Amino acid sequence: MKKNNLAVASSLLAGGLSIISAQSAQAFSFEKQAKDKPDIILIITDQQTASAMSCAGNPYVNTPGMDMLAQDGIRFSRSYVTYPLSGPSRASLITGRMPVEIGVKDNGGRIPDRDMQNSLGFVISQSGYDCLYAGKWHAPAEVNIPETGTGFKKICNVNDPTLVDSCIPYIEKKRENSLFLVASFLNPHEICEYARDEALHYGRLSEPNISECPPLPYNAVIPAYYPEAITLHRQWVPKSYPTGLYSDDDWRRYLFAYYRLVERVDREIVRLINELKKNGLYDSSLIIFVSDHGDGAAAHRGNQKRVLQEEIIRVPFIVKPPNRKTKRIVNDDALISINLDIYQTICDYAGAGENKEMKGKSLRHLIDGKINTHHDEVYVETMLDGIDTRGWSVVSKDFKYTLYRYYKNKEQLSDLTKDPYEMQNLAVDKRYDETLLAMRRKLYDWGIKTNDKMLTRLLKNELDNK
Repeated sequence: MKKNNLAVASSLLAGGLSIISAQSAQAFSFEKQAKDKPDIILIITDQQTASAMSCAGNPYVNTPGMDMLAQDGIRFSRSYVTYPLSGPSRASLITGRMPVEIGVKDNGGRIPDRDMQNSLGFVISQSGYDCLYAGKWHAPAEVNIPETGTGFKKICNVNDPTLVDSCIPYIEKKRENSLFLVASFLNPHEICEYARDEALHYGRLSEPNISECPPLPYNAVIPAYYPEAITLHRQWVPKSYPTGLYSDDDWRRYLFAYYRLVERVDREIVRLINELKKNGLYDSSLIIFVSDHGDGAAAHRGNQKRVLQEEIIRVPFIVKPPNRKTKRIVNDDALISINLDIYQTICDYAGAGENKEMKGKSLRHLIDGKINTHHDEVYVETMLDGIDTRGWSVVSKDFKYTLYRYYKNKEQLSDLTKDPYEMQNLAVDKRYDETLLAMRRKLYDWGIKTNDKMLTRLLKNELDNK
């Protein structure tokens, strides 16, 4: 009997050890799997045009933080937002969908529950990440991130000078899960207050001598066949466009202030990078730097956003891959749809997989150097407030086509390879009729894919008559 008990006990012990061994192996597997997922840091600025970085060759601004990321990663020079306004752009970024697909056509409103439940905070949390958010939210209504309902743990409200300080305890914390941290800054958005001669949130700027100010850009004029919708939009929203009577010197001072505000936010990015390095997170992390939209930056005598010109819809985009030895790559070929592609890229690196129903694509093959091109075209939408006029753009390898709903010269066609400053409207040139028709068809097909009934209705008559 004792022998039988001993045998049973031995058997149970062996079984228990087997169970413990299996559990240990499984735990090790999960731990290894978690460690195989990189920490992900998403850095967002507000209203920064693509050229407003010294690493982009701009001698009038000094951005060591952004340059550091570019030095250690890949800068994509042809990166476009889906909508050049904070609320729709940020809502598009966290959902991976075009603003029209989620019913967000301006600042304000709300993301439908179904799309919110599939937004980045929830999806990446379900992949085993600790998801943290610091700073500006505005996706699409509340400027500060709500306490609940986003999938993120809130770190702090928007306040650039203290944002990094608020993040430090979370960066220093030893954690079992990988980290997904969003650091979302306000600047250079203070240029809006500067243009209105209002007090800036984070302190006044020094007044420069005109000799210190940058020269005007080549396209600081209104070209022929310029869309009337843009002119009327500026007239009907004077608070946003107090620049209507600006002299050339006023515009140069505007640019000086704009670049100082870019430098102001870059100093905070330097601090964030230093904290990541100090805590051993920099090299091993996927770090993405982007802006939610650009600024007029004196091009075509404009400031602000919403308008579908290059300075406003094309933004900085830098990716520092995890554990990557390759240094300082610039990709001038790949067309990137910022909001759609960042969503898919983060999901890919986090192990959540790409959602094949979405229109964005992971950038991982580009980042790994396996391919050099991405989308054949990218698409942008907008709404010009004051005149209630929607607009759309499609950008291909060479050409850009823009359509506004109302008013004269509502179509624009530019050959960006020959005319990157958009000074010639080829839509009125009969020699480009075939190109114009092809770009209309691309935009029409996009309207079908996104169920944008207004867009397809506008273009259908044009296409039926050809």
